Amino acid sequence: MKKLKLVLCALLITVFTKAQNTQKCGTDFINSNYFNNHPDKKVNRQKIEKNLQKIIQRNYTLKGPEQLYTIPLVIHVLHLGEDEGEGNNISDAQILSGITQLNEAYSNTNNEGIDMNIQFELAKQTPNGESTNGILRVNASNVSGYAEDGIALQLLGADEVELKNTSKWDNNSYYNIWIVSEIEGNNGGFGTQGFAYFPGASATYDGTVIMNTCWGNIGTVNDWNNQGTTLVHELGHSLDLYHTFHVQGDGSDTTAAGCVNNVSCSTQGDFCCDTDPHKASSSNSCKINEINECTGSIYGNVVRNFMDYSKQECQEMFTADQKDRMRATLEGSRSLLLTSKALKEPIVPCETIKQSAICTPITGADGLSAHYAGIGEYRFFDAFNISSFADTDGGYLNETNNCAATAFVNPDSTYKFKILAKGSVENTNYVKAWIDYNDDNSFSALEEIYDNEIKAGIYDSISVTIPDDTEINKFLKIRVLVDLNPISDACHDPQYGQAEDYSIYVYTMNEITSIRNTNNHKNIIIRPNPVSKTLNIQFESDEKNNYHVLDLQGRVVQIGELKNSNSTHQIDVSNYKKGVYILSIKNSKSSFNSNFVVK
Repeated sequence: MKKLKLVLCALLITVFTKAQNTQKCGTDFINSNYFNNHPDKKVNRQKIEKNLQKIIQRNYTLKGPEQLYTIPLVIHVLHLGEDEGEGNNISDAQILSGITQLNEAYSNTNNEGIDMNIQFELAKQTPNGESTNGILRVNASNVSGYAEDGIALQLLGADEVELKNTSKWDNNSYYNIWIVSEIEGNNGGFGTQGFAYFPGASATYDGTVIMNTCWGNIGTVNDWNNQGTTLVHELGHSLDLYHTFHVQGDGSDTTAAGCVNNVSCSTQGDFCCDTDPHKASSSNSCKINEINECTGSIYGNVVRNFMDYSKQECQEMFTADQKDRMRATLEGSRSLLLTSKALKEPIVPCETIKQSAICTPITGADGLSAHYAGIGEYRFFDAFNISSFADTDGGYLNETNNCAATAFVNPDSTYKFKILAKGSVENTNYVKAWIDYNDDNSFSALEEIYDNEIKAGIYDSISVTIPDDTEINKFLKIRVLVDLNPISDACHDPQYGQAEDYSIYVYTMNEITSIRNTNNHKNIIIRPNPVSKTLNIQFESDEKNNYHVLDLQGRVVQIGELKNSNSTHQIDVSNYKKGVYILSIKNSKSSFNSNFVVK
């Protein structure tokens, strides 16, 4: 019986593998399975198609200037533990070569087809707002089946969902591409080379999977698949293009062997009237001059289309109708990709306080039951943070680089400090707080701003006046301590509580300034400061001036030219994160720098 099972399994694998050899793209197969398992998504696909057609018709009516659409990519390299640049852990250079091929195809650099006016770019910002090169490397060898057979389509390999969950980013802000070692146990060779989901698929599945052996033109790529056409082809699917030989355009069937009934080319087949219906090609020849049995005429350019199955040397163009579909998709079902912040350099206006305080409290709360104290919520002016019990988030938290929890304040000004203790309601919580006004990394008795006993679940607040001799234009540490036992000082080790450190930035209003020892900048006025939407700049200068806005790490956030020195210039800061920035105005003879605060 065991031997029979093995034979049957081998037979099934052989049959499936042979089928896949003629289907180097697995998109039809995986989408058919997906719609069978998710009938609601099939209905949604039909709605997406109707909306896409409306957008196409609207665009024909309006016909305004064509905008360049840029799609942010995140590349997930799923390797087997190799060093970077070795084996399945392909090099950055190989990845970049593939993206270059992709952009050349979509911009029609060979002048054989139509310029899509679409480009692809690696993400610069993570979902958490941190800097990235858009390439993630994940050792997936511990995912069951991946080391042996790569990612599974049906029988062999790692579960697709489990594998994607190792590194997936938000599909509304990033287009995810997973570079894998194998697909269905093909050992990086023939068979399915990649697959993609059509727009409307759930975030669980959405994205493209492609083997590293058909990516780019260097490294691990096979010489018979090194022109990037697989990637171009799969990204076409992601933008709602079907195979040129598709029979039913609703995403419900796999590509059939017959000819489509092409009564209405805009609602049948691949929905593109400028791609003749034809049977799926499995040949390795560019049969442009052979007779297309579906039309009775020669094949022509359809076998040169990126969405056909002809060999890579033949594939070199998209058509005008395909362009309309892809651009309409980016205006409809994938429009959020165009408004994503993924391609913007991250703005990090709140910096970690480099030097630690003289002491870091160590909690005794290490699994002692529910009888804990904790800092539930912290507020200081416009700064806010939600926390929890000591047993949940630890005895000490450093939130000094949390911009949302950083208050921007002025000396000799008064602000509200609010605290919510957490824990059992029958317990009295001892709470104290300090601000390191002189920036000496310690907390003296004179720097104590709060001392009270409060019940859990009840807000308590006081007014805090920032002394006029406080260190300015820098981040200062705030320490908050809570315990069920009385607190001695800022170095107190809470037995049943926790300590949390936050930061404030103390700055002076700087609306009117002038440059010393120069007459090139006069009476510079920057207002309002702090600002939430528009920063106004007014000054007098005889020179041409350029401006740079930088974050506190010195990274350029925005650049521009101040063309007319006698008028008020405006900088839109509405998309800036809360924090401190530097405005630098320069000309050939002098420069001016000033901090401003975005609230």
